[in-house]
Amino acid sequence: MTNRSTGSNPPAPLEGDAHLPLYRRLYQTIAGRITSGDWRPGDALPAELDLARLYGVAPGTVRKAIDELVDDGLIERRHGSGTFIRRPNFDNMMVRFLLYRDPEGREIMPASHIISREIVPAPAAIAQHLGMAEGEDVIRMVRHRHWEGAARLLEDIYLPPARFRPMIEHSPEEIGPLLYPAYERLCGQLVCFIEEEITILDATPEDAALLGLKDGDLVVAIERIAKNASGQPIEWRISRGEARRFRYRISVG
Repeated sequence: MTNRSTGSNPPAPLEGDAHLPLYRRLYQTIAGRITSGDWRPGDALPAELDLARLYGVAPGTVRKAIDELVDDGLIERRHGSGTFIRRPNFDNMMVRFLLYRDPEGREIMPASHIISREIVPAPAAIAQHLGMAEGEDVIRMVRHRHWEGAARLLEDIYLPPARFRPMIEHSPEEIGPLLYPAYERLCGQLVCFIEEEITILDATPEDAALLGLKDGDLVVAIERIAKNASGQPIEWRISRGEARRFRYRISVG
């Protein structure tokens, strides 16, 4: 199936393999424009009929692509207003696995402190996660979350410099306590998807010393890959916290 002509103007090109269904190629095209910053969170998408004319596809094709973009959380429909680029909210998701309470039993959010930032050769595993070549330059950022004057969560974060050079150039105060808003504000990079894997590990001597743990204590290790709207990995991190504070909660149905 090919794109339909739209009068005297040829249709705009669609991304993706020509053998893919048109709605998948339109999905990839819209996701690519979100990734590039052509359409930013809060922006309204053109009407479905306008998208159909722009890309030379049937309105049903547009509707199916939009439905999948909504299902994947990249865009949202607002009744009576239209369809808008959505800003996923992953702020402070890491601490949902670790319980911190004040003396009155209220949940609190540990303070965030950037400890160091440097450009290092990418280890093999990190390079694979980020789709880079082993030994290629990568930004390594170390961040600690503190509560009551002590480190409670340790994070090693790896970023490709081509996308995230401003994270080296700006001060911690300019970056602020939340990284994903800083990625968007300073680097034009929007995190849209995350994948996480949780394991329980023996604390290394270095982590035990920083977290105030004893020999033989365990930590929860949370590995995360963050991806942009096009599904490209743009951040890998590992976070470690005291296993006794681990929690997992899920609601089904």
